[in-house]
Amino acid sequence: MDNCQRCPSLCASRTQIVFPDLPEFGRYCRVLVIGEAPGADEDAQGKGFVGRAGHTLHALMEEHGLRRGHDYGCANIVRCRPPENRKPTDIEIGMCLPNLANTIANARPVAVLAVGETATRAITGIRGLSENLRFLRYHDHDPIPAEMLCNLNIRAMWPHGAKLFPMPHTSPLAWNRNAPDGRKWSAWGREQVSLLAALLPKG
Repeated sequence: MDNCQRCPSLCASRTQIVFPDLPEFGRYCRVLVIGEAPGADEDAQGKGFVGRAGHTLHALMEEHGLRRGHDYGCANIVRCRPPENRKPTDIEIGMCLPNLANTIANARPVAVLAVGETATRAITGIRGLSENLRFLRYHDHDPIPAEMLCNLNIRAMWPHGAKLFPMPHTSPLAWNRNAPDGRKWSAWGREQVSLLAALLPKG
C-alpha cells in the first residue's frame, strides 16, 4: 500500500513509507536482506539500509562479491519507522508481514539474510538468534522446512529451496567494535555472510 494507515503509532512516527528495493533492470535477486524496520536515515531518504549500520552491512556483502542493486535487494519486516527507533510490536509486524511475503515472492531469492533477532523471529517464530542458528546448523543449512515458517503468508510465498541465514543486527558491528561482545558479533556476522556467499550458485 502506498499510504497504509493500519498502525496508528507508525503512521504518526514516519515521514514516509520505506519500500523494499530489488536488483535493478530485472536482474536476478540472489539474496534478499531483511531487517527489522527503517531508522531515522531510512525514513528521511525513503530507502532501507542507508544509515551507518546499513553501510556496515553493504561493506560486508561487497567483501564477498555481492553488490546491492545487482546481486541482492533489501526489505524490512515493517516499512515504517517506529517511534524513537523502538522495536516494532507483534501487532505491527503482523500487519506488515503480508507485504514482506509479496516482496519475497517477487524477489524469488536463493537465500534470505535475516539481520537481527526481530527479523529472524518474524520468519521462523523461534525466539533468539542463537536458537535459530543452532536449528539451521543442525540441518546443515538445508533449504528451510516449510513447517518452520511461522507466518502463513510467508510460508505460502517462500521460494522452493530458499535458504535462511540469520545474523546479528549490524548496529553492534558498526558501533560496538571495541566492546567485549562487539568482536563476537562482528565475527558471527562475517561468518554467516561468508557461508551464504559460498553456498550461492555461481554467476
